[in-house]
Amino acid sequence: MGTILRAAAALSLAMTVLSCGASQPRPAAPCMSDRECYGDRICHEGRCRFLDEVREARAEERRAHAADAAGTGAPDGGTGAAVSGDAGGAAAPGQAERPMFMGGGRRNGRTDHAGPGAEPTSRWVHRTRSRIFASPVITPDGSIVVGSLDRTLSSLSPDGRLRWRYTGGDKFYSTAAVAPDGTIYVGCDDHSVLAFTPAGQLRWRRELGGSVDSNLVLDAAGRIYVAADGLYALDPDGGVRWHHAMAGHVRSSPALHPDGFLVVGTAEGRVVAVGTDGRARWEVAAGASIDGGASIGDDGTIYVGNDLGHVLAFAPDGTLIWRFETGGDVRATPAIAADGTIVVGSYDRSIYAIAPDGQLRWRRETSGRIRASARIDPEGRIYVGSQDDFLYALSPSGEVLWRFNMGQDVDSTAAIGSDGTVYVGGDDGQLHALR
Repeated sequence: MGTILRAAAALSLAMTVLSCGASQPRPAAPCMSDRECYGDRICHEGRCRFLDEVREARAEERRAHAADAAGTGAPDGGTGAAVSGDAGGAAAPGQAERPMFMGGGRRNGRTDHAGPGAEPTSRWVHRTRSRIFASPVITPDGSIVVGSLDRTLSSLSPDGRLRWRYTGGDKFYSTAAVAPDGTIYVGCDDHSVLAFTPAGQLRWRRELGGSVDSNLVLDAAGRIYVAADGLYALDPDGGVRWHHAMAGHVRSSPALHPDGFLVVGTAEGRVVAVGTDGRARWEVAAGASIDGGASIGDDGTIYVGNDLGHVLAFAPDGTLIWRFETGGDVRATPAIAADGTIVVGSYDRSIYAIAPDGQLRWRRETSGRIRASARIDPEGRIYVGSQDDFLYALSPSGEVLWRFNMGQDVDSTAAIGSDGTVYVGGDDGQLHALR
């Protein structure tokens, strides 16, 4: 009898311990990398989660991916399949802005098209099955191309109709870049760069030595520069021209300096300049990890943020000009207005406008961290998302012109069409068209 009572007591104690553990789960905090999580959790799908949860989530993703492949005829091996659709449309007139992240190789964030000055309304949404972190780009024929963490790359007509969809081997964090002939290049987390025709047919797939979760840049000759396990230069046909190896994975997006070199940040806290011939130019310490990309001013000055909350300005030879301190990580790519003002958000929930000499011009607080980069239209209006679920439009002096509730975090950087429509992705898994 005593043995039975002791066993019952032990069982009761064990059930109590399990019940307490189950009733007090650790919160899943927003994150962008494993280092933001505590204990034995890792960053997965923007949340800190235990490894067992991630394994189950990945298993579910694989099951869903296999079901999709069986339903759409996508071939194995992550090469995917384009779903044919409406691929017509006249070519848009030539413009200075290039269809790639932040509007071109200098990554200054300026756009040729004026966005809405008053609060817009939703024209349409395109739903995917996971977050949209990548930025939409607008192709020469007017299509809007955007990747999602559900492993799809979609092309949409200006009225929101699906033209084609491609299912890749992993998530699309990378923003696409579009050549003048309409060829679409994009990086994928399955270690590859892919090239598509405007109609969505896969031209080639080039596997690299690491995940491609940064944004590609194209030069005037059509060469593609991409970060993975270092920097790569690819020819338009996908051939590797050179590879400049680095110590670790590079998430920072390369910027193309007019003096003929690329600038990129590293997780080890270095700013690296590599010539378009693949030769090292210079390398300087930035003080902390760099997740965002560099941008290049009209005078050649290089701007970049780091995880200490600093915005740094470098001369073209790598000399530090000034350092501006915010109160949180700076993971956005700085935008540069026509008058030289640097506009960038911080994890301290604020948007900053910094004069070219490094002095604060104004600061605008939001209610959430800012991961998205800003876009600036010809009127000087600034469009930027926040993790408080809003897309903001600010005047050149920092006044809030309007804010649009997107429902969830806005980490995607906006694009603006020739008719003034703002296209931006959200953590709700939708691409939004606002005008």
